[in-house]
Amino acid sequence: MPVKITEDTVINSSVSPAKYRLFFKNTIEGFSPETYCGSFQYWLDYNNGKTIKEAIESYQDIKLPKSIDERLKEERFSIVSEQDKAFITAFSNEISKLGYDYGGHIGWGACWGVFMVIYSKTGVKSKQVAARIFIREDHVVLRLFLNNIEKHTGYIENAPEHIKSVFTGTHGDCSCNPKKENCRMRKTYVIDGKQIEKCSGVVFEFHQPDVAKLPDYMGLLNEFYASKKG
Repeated sequence: MPVKITEDTVINSSVSPAKYRLFFKNTIEGFSPETYCGSFQYWLDYNNGKTIKEAIESYQDIKLPKSIDERLKEERFSIVSEQDKAFITAFSNEISKLGYDYGGHIGWGACWGVFMVIYSKTGVKSKQVAARIFIREDHVVLRLFLNNIEKHTGYIENAPEHIKSVFTGTHGDCSCNPKKENCRMRKTYVIDGKQIEKCSGVVFEFHQPDVAKLPDYMGLLNEFYASKKG
């Protein structure tokens, strides 16, 4: 006999994810934990052992805007080390000085991690994104969104190695074969006389960032975004 889902049903693996997804979609207005790259399954696993009612309350609480400190105290962020939480908090405070904020919400990470913090321009209609933090099960990754690299090569060439290497290393190198002309995803620039081609989908990532290097990350953001303050 098919299992009937009610608010008192305890979430477990005996019911298919598709059935749970349909129930939540019909029950919660605007229900949208991403259904690609396993995010919905992660959300189910996170709520395993809870009743449907408890899962709904948790989902609604997630939707409420909170300060970054309040948000990181939630149970779902128990996978984040205290060191990484300290970095996320410090970075959030610093990037706000450039007019960018995480908006009070931390969403599911889709293909990039378990969760993802997105920092976009405040006070404007178009959500220009300057940075994201991918929260993975054992570390975090800081990704910066940087354009017109050729205008900032002097700064990059004289930056600390942990900054410069993100522009000159092999991570994110364009792998298109054959090369497509005028590819919108390709970033091409010259550093120390060497032409470099990167794919904008997987580039400018700082793995395991820490508070000690925060001034260097912010220096880089200031170089690219200082003219866009206010």
